[in-house]
Formats: sequence, C-alpha cells, structure tokens
Amino acid sequence: MGTRYGTRDFPDMEGLVVCGRRVTDAMAVVGVSNSELLEVLELVLFGEKEAWGAAVDGLITRTETARLLLANLESWLVERAKIPWGEEKAWDLELFVPEVEVCLFGVI
Repeated sequence: MGTRYGTRDFPDMEGLVVCGRRVTDAMAVVGVSNSELLEVLELVLFGEKEAWGAAVDGLITRTETARLLLANLESWLVERAKIPWGEEKAWDLELFVPEVEVCLFGVI
C-alpha cells in the first residue's frame, strides 16, 4: 500500500544506514559504526523530530523529509568529528536526496 509519497509503509532502515555510510565517506568522517548511524536516523525519524510521522501525515514532502534526515545526520557528524562549521564544505548532501527518498518512501 505505502504512503502518499511512495510504495513503502516503513522506511528501509538498512538502506538508510548504507546512505549514511556514504555520507560519512563523503564527509571523510571515520570511526562511526552502523549502529550509531541507525540510532541517529531512528532518532530523527521516530524520536525527537518525528519526521516519519510528519511525512506520513503530509506535513512535509518526500524531499523535505530526506533533507531533514541528511541535515541532522550532517550536524551530528560535524559535531562528532569536530569539523569547524565555518569551513567550506567539501561535500554536497543534495546528491544523496534522491537515494534517501527511495529508502524512505520507495518509488512513486
């Protein structure tokens, strides 16, 4: 059945961890376990931010949900790796948005 945004009823958490790993690689952050990535992703989707509920309820779009997840992951990784915020970023999280959307919602 899926949500209004795609074919999935629940995000592909394994796929999101793979995306998260690709983000850590792009940001050159080392020493982050898959379980830590999963914990951060679940916190954004189902915890404090409740991004999944907001998306399912139609309050935010597929793209907004993906960007919210990526922005929170980026913030966590920057803090963890002690990367200065003032530095020009060598990565572009927009490149990951389509892949994260599919992991979240499936195909349209």
